[in-house]
Amino acid sequence: MKSGAANRLIGPAASVFTVVAGLVISLAIIAVNGNPPVEAARALFDGAFGSTKQAATTAARSIPLVLVALSWIVAFSARRINVGMEGQLVVGGIFATCVALYVPGLPAVLHLPLAILVGFLAGGAYAGIAAALWAWRGVNEIVSTLLMNFIALMMLSWVVRGPLKAEGVRTNRSERIPDSAQWPNLVDESPLNYDLFLMLGLVVLVAWMLRRTTFGMRLRLTGANVEAARGAGVRTVWIGMLSLIVSGGISGIAGAGLVLGGETEVMAEGFAASYNLEGIVVALLALNSPYASIPAAVLLASLGLGGGLMEARLGVPAELTLVTLGIVLLLVTGSSAIVRKARSVRVDTERDDSESSDAAGAAAVT
Repeated sequence: MKSGAANRLIGPAASVFTVVAGLVISLAIIAVNGNPPVEAARALFDGAFGSTKQAATTAARSIPLVLVALSWIVAFSARRINVGMEGQLVVGGIFATCVALYVPGLPAVLHLPLAILVGFLAGGAYAGIAAALWAWRGVNEIVSTLLMNFIALMMLSWVVRGPLKAEGVRTNRSERIPDSAQWPNLVDESPLNYDLFLMLGLVVLVAWMLRRTTFGMRLRLTGANVEAARGAGVRTVWIGMLSLIVSGGISGIAGAGLVLGGETEVMAEGFAASYNLEGIVVALLALNSPYASIPAAVLLASLGLGGGLMEARLGVPAELTLVTLGIVLLLVTGSSAIVRKARSVRVDTERDDSESSDAAGAAAVT
């Protein structure tokens, strides 16, 4: 039991180390360029957590990142690569907007959950297209999900210029989302809403599903060894399809949240920009752990928000945060191999100790 706990701590410890090392290297680069690293670190912190409003903004920015990371984690558990979260997010946002605008008269207790549910179903159905192409026609899901991102973006561009375009405005956007379909605000004068608790609940749900359910066991077994899973009676193709569909559904929830909890209270082009890549980065930084995706998302959001203040105060380019992120990802890539090696060495050592103990016990009996 102790060894199992130690194995579970190896991954988080490696993530913490890579983040700290990446920040230290970035501050060293700042120092080499003649800027005070301590002041740069303070500016980064103040930009992300310097006030209640800034901390709430960082938390709000982290929510869709966590959801997209969960989407990646679910698919990757079955060794399916879903890079189409942006398209699934967009489709979820479009259909959630349709429910919000065209299903009037519902109380908030029904209207908001219905819009979120439709966003989940829409994202899952959109991912299901790629899942079906992979299962029945052998189409690589990396290619199909990537290309379907562009289809979704074109769909978004069409609906905000046509069917969903608000009347009497020049900008390409929808009508205002009614209050009954909007997430209530959690912190005044900030974009942080009560969807924070939905995100936390989904993190717990995904972690529980992967570790405590038969479906999660089949996902992980399929991802670990397809042949062994088939030998155990697992329908691996069906499991792979479901992993992509559930993954797309979670991205659809993220898209619905961006529309129903956005500061602008409308849907417009670009509402899903950059979340696909950044969500994958969060999942990689978290080493595909649902719980670890929360601090990883907060880190990424804080780097983005703090970089602007660092540039304003010290003249340090905000793009340096991308350098930090790149260094962290390189370190994560290396540390993941070290983590796997450390875990395998621990398992081998425990097996040797167990065999030695059994041999000693047998000798004592004889």
